[in-house]
Amino acid sequence: MQEVDVIVAGAGLWGCTVARVLAEAGRKVLVLEKRDVVGGNVRCATDPETGIEVHTYGSHIFHTHLDDVWNFVRRFVAFNGYQHKVLARYNGKTYFLPLGLTLVNQFYGLDLTPAELPAFIRAEAAKAPATDGAVNFETQAISFVGKPLYDAFIREYTRKQWGTDPKNLSADIIRRLPVRASYDVNYFPDYRQGIPLSGYNSLFDRLLDHPNVSVRCRTGFHFGTVAELGLPAATPVFYSGPVDALFDYRFGALPWRSLRFETARVAVPDFQGTSVVNYTGAEVPYTRIHEFKHYHPEDRAVMEAPSTIVCREYPKTWQPGDEPYYPVDTAASRELLARYRAEAAKTPNLIVGGRLGGYRYYDMDRSIGNALETAAAFLER
Repeated sequence: MQEVDVIVAGAGLWGCTVARVLAEAGRKVLVLEKRDVVGGNVRCATDPETGIEVHTYGSHIFHTHLDDVWNFVRRFVAFNGYQHKVLARYNGKTYFLPLGLTLVNQFYGLDLTPAELPAFIRAEAAKAPATDGAVNFETQAISFVGKPLYDAFIREYTRKQWGTDPKNLSADIIRRLPVRASYDVNYFPDYRQGIPLSGYNSLFDRLLDHPNVSVRCRTGFHFGTVAELGLPAATPVFYSGPVDALFDYRFGALPWRSLRFETARVAVPDFQGTSVVNYTGAEVPYTRIHEFKHYHPEDRAVMEAPSTIVCREYPKTWQPGDEPYYPVDTAASRELLARYRAEAAKTPNLIVGGRLGGYRYYDMDRSIGNALETAAAFLER
């Protein structure tokens, strides 16, 4: 077996970034990935009939204001400049998200100016009925935007997303709910946005394309893996899988929300006119529909294809064997996570991180940023 200085277990954004930084620093890195391919949940597949890049695990839009992350990722791929816009369907009408002048004026039939919007929203929030003093997701959201907007665009969508009444959710989930006092309908405030021109898969291929990196797919990691590979017990391991699974769920499984996708080719050139439409009402069982061709407006062949690919997204409670997507942040889950972190801390040369290992929902840029920091800290030891 070739020389190995470091194992990276998990070939998603976090793991591939760590592997690249360590490799460039002269470390021999072995990347282990339990799936057949690298890329984690950012992995895509190209539809053979239309050439559309299908986001296998739901839409991923790269956006950031972090200079170091932007400079790092552009070493490997160029971006097309796509700017993400999300529409919401409610009561038979279509609105632009996020909450801003465009949505508020359409919803209320008004013509507010930027200066008038904040006072209007405060007045709407003040109309909310008195509560018993309990602070939860619902009371927090209503205090930000008022009951009509909450009822239309947040309540039922949240119920579908989390599988429970919003009153049962912590107010921490919605720490802030900004209302944009402008007609800017870009969903993200970051001006650096886009989709890799060559596709997301190329990003992972290029991150791992280094002479100091070797990759083994269909190979998971457990505490016996280092010995099975014939490596020294002190070999450092960067692990980005589920932290509870690493310890065989010794203290119980951490709760997650998962997703189910229904993807289909539709024989129309354009199904919904944009990449993502949220369905905020209870009458629709899914939360949103993705239409992937809109992520590559620069590709005329894709945009003009007579068919399109759409995907309906259904949230669900995570069960063993499901893909974990969103950590469920409760007092109980925080306590359980602390126990697993304490166990991980007892293991020499084990570094746990990433979305699954850290039990945190990261945007892509934050995952890369955390990986850069983690790798740099390791190299400075």
